Amino acid sequence: KMQQPIFPILSLGFSKLKESKARAEDTFPQFFELPVELRFYVLSFLNETDMCSVAKSSRTLRQMAQENMIWRDLCKQSGWEVPYETVSSLFDFDYKKYFSEKLTISRKGSLNWSLSPKVTGTPITKRFKHTATAFGKYIIFIGGQETDTKRFNEIVYFDTQTQAFFRPIIKGDMPPNFSRHISVLVKGRIFIFGGFDGFGTNFELAIFNPATFTWTNVDRSQIRGEFPAPRTNHAAAAVGNMLYIFGGNNNNSATGQYQVLDDFFGLDTDSLTWTNLSQSTRNSSYPHARSGHSLSTINNKLFLFGGGVWNETDGWVQKSTDIHIFDPSTQLWSQPQCTGKIETSTFVISFSIGNFLFIFGGGSKPKHCVTNDLYILDTLSFTWFSPEFEDKDKPQPRDMGTATAVGQNVYFMGGYAGGAVSYFDKLTVDAKPIFEKNSWVEIAGCGAR
Repeated sequence: KMQQPIFPILSLGFSKLKESKARAEDTFPQFFELPVELRFYVLSFLNETDMCSVAKSSRTLRQMAQENMIWRDLCKQSGWEVPYETVSSLFDFDYKKYFSEKLTISRKGSLNWSLSPKVTGTPITKRFKHTATAFGKYIIFIGGQETDTKRFNEIVYFDTQTQAFFRPIIKGDMPPNFSRHISVLVKGRIFIFGGFDGFGTNFELAIFNPATFTWTNVDRSQIRGEFPAPRTNHAAAAVGNMLYIFGGNNNNSATGQYQVLDDFFGLDTDSLTWTNLSQSTRNSSYPHARSGHSLSTINNKLFLFGGGVWNETDGWVQKSTDIHIFDPSTQLWSQPQCTGKIETSTFVISFSIGNFLFIFGGGSKPKHCVTNDLYILDTLSFTWFSPEFEDKDKPQPRDMGTATAVGQNVYFMGGYAGGAVSYFDKLTVDAKPIFEKNSWVEIAGCGAR
């Protein structure tokens, strides 16, 4: 009976085989004479680094090391167990890929802040509740406000390759001076909905073509279906050609009274047809009325986070840290039970990379102040975790700003911290298996934890 200490030695032997180009089958014939079940049992004692060494030593061993059950067990041993419901809902779930992503995003040094990186051109002035949308190598900033009455109608491009800001000449209609709208890229066009000018005017649907710099205020005569009410502080995301919006604030059209919304609409961006999904999708997991929340698309599903209920008399009377998921394929909402801790809730700055939802800043739920904490939700295991940074390396606290991911870099712009701010920071996510087809070298390179 072989004892556990032999397995690292076996791994080392396989690794040296690769260097000498000898055949593993010739050097360790006893191993290859074992029944397949016992060979897998032997491999089950190896950690991820040893497994990579084994995989690089022989074609046969590489095939064995690809087996899903080996990486499933490694996930369990690391405390990264994925619920059965999640695995069964995803076709051919790849545990090796999941292990690689989780290991690289969790390890120290995978996330690095660059505060106020050097840029050229005229930077954006201080503002909050603007939008930022990725379009190829560009980030496109639209609108925003500095005060209640000073709102912007400018459209600013940032080239992430040259690190340069520029302002194109806008064709077509004139963008309004507004903030608290949404902007989502769908099939090469940016769809904008909602927003307020600070003087009583709310806005509806507009479309911006980022390739031709053309803005179009869409007339209601061109739109079909049931129109959502104009609003602010709502959230939006897209799946395929469908744009979805949820919640927000507006004033009741009959009474003029301020209200928090819980409605849910979808826009077919091909036919410009709105559909009210509020009743057809309402179930026990349907989100309550809220504003200041976020909506992100991950694996063709919508992930709604946080927000709360605010009124003019008492301020925030409810803050949420819940997650709700909408699956367009089933038209159903669900609410997973997440583990871990997150202490921010309203007007957070959110983005997603791979299977991970990132939440930065926002209004702290227990402390009633803006924060500069970063939280990550693993949307497969529904576990929150928070990477550690030295205080000197962390950006300034804020809410109501934007974060836009382009490749491995995430650019943070503006926000509110007692007043509008012009902070411009960069977070580099050094986690290659998330961005590329992962290789054994990349997994092994993560080393010991």
